[in-house]
Amino acid sequence: MSLDEIRLHIDAVDTQVKKLFLERMDCAQQVAQEKAKTGGDVFVPSREDVIIAGRTADVVPERKAEYAYFLLLLMSISRRYQYGLLPAMRQQVLEDLSSRAGLELTAAHTGIEVSFTCASGEPKLALFANMAALNGITVSNLTLTTEGETQHVCATLQGNAGQENMQRLLCQLGKELNEFALTGLC
Repeated sequence: MSLDEIRLHIDAVDTQVKKLFLERMDCAQQVAQEKAKTGGDVFVPSREDVIIAGRTADVVPERKAEYAYFLLLLMSISRRYQYGLLPAMRQQVLEDLSSRAGLELTAAHTGIEVSFTCASGEPKLALFANMAALNGITVSNLTLTTEGETQHVCATLQGNAGQENMQRLLCQLGKELNEFALTGLC
């Protein structure tokens, strides 16, 4: 195949992926509606681990890592969408985070300082950066230190806690990252 023919084939595949992605988001919406009724968590790591293991089991080794990361990112995007559909959950997470930090999120601010930990081999730092970008939130002053197998991350998220995308991001981070905390307003 020529490069032009390969690109046409990629376009056709992307069209199929788009249809399936939108169908998956419809399913995520239904999941969010059920979780709103039952109070269930959006993020269930054990379920996601089983899904990824099952869906990557038959993938050739040279593509397995890429497909696993694709699934991680897809599920993270799906969760972001669900958090957007669950305002009561977002509000509760924000209240819990601000209370633990002793911060008043209604005070004037243009940035929120946060911290969290993750294992050195985990993709949590990359997912953090991807989720911030997806929400249109700029990450500044990122500091990363490693002690043994644990990474400690401190960052400033540019924006205000009153913004819906910031609320989605803080909710997702608060639910999904180890030792996630608000550490200051700026």
